[in-house]
Amino acid sequence: MQLLAVGLFESSVNADVFLAWVHQVLLPQLPPAAVIVMDNAAFHKRADIQNTLRQAGHTLEYLPPYSPDLNPIEHQWAQAKAVRRQTHCSVDDLFRSKAARTWR
Repeated sequence: MQLLAVGLFESSVNADVFLAWVHQVLLPQLPPAAVIVMDNAAFHKRADIQNTLRQAGHTLEYLPPYSPDLNPIEHQWAQAKAVRRQTHCSVDDLFRSKAARTWR
């Protein structure tokens, strides 16, 4: 499993924000016929989001409820929290520096 597209948001994420991210970030980075694995956040299951991804030729799979061990982003969060504890930096500073180095 590989993380292909990551977003750092300055505000809360809702279905509209997620749909914009799908169009602007996720879809341009996906290979054809990708399998997209998401958790059970309510906005991941909104019909227009599911339709957008399926119409682009992708398959959607959802993690079982309460399964953080299967969610790769949870492992990233654990690493980030460990670095934050070691460096005593703010979460914002940590993710801005990480995003600048890794996600661009």
